[in-house]
Amino acid sequence: MIFSDTVRYALIALAYLALNRDRLVKVEEIAKTHNIPRPFLAKVMHELSKRGLVHSVKGPRGGFTLTKNPEDITIWDVIKVFGEDYKYEMCILMPHKCSEFSTNPCVVHHKWEELKASIVNFFKNTSILELMGVEEKHLYPASQG
Repeated sequence: MIFSDTVRYALIALAYLALNRDRLVKVEEIAKTHNIPRPFLAKVMHELSKRGLVHSVKGPRGGFTLTKNPEDITIWDVIKVFGEDYKYEMCILMPHKCSEFSTNPCVVHHKWEELKASIVNFFKNTSILELMGVEEKHLYPASQG
């Protein structure tokens, strides 16, 4: 997969929160629904709260909710929150940034740069609102019966 588990779980959780905007959602609920390890998800949610993407309410009636509209949070925002945007600057063959080889690029450099730009553009233009639609289809399939 193109994402770490941390980013993937964050995207899943944010889409779930978007689908349940009318209430506070507990980590346990998201973890159970998506078969995600609760302690890991709790750390992810804590980081999302620290970074201002979700609001946390402590206590027995507490939980999480989005701080922004789902259309205002992109996949790229989440990738950046977890410091994984560097992955999209790396050379496809070497463990360095492509920019380090700009004067002497490898044979696939230009093709890779185009592909990376397309991927990053997709991430920057795909919102949690769109992921919410995927979440909704998975949780509530149209054909039940």
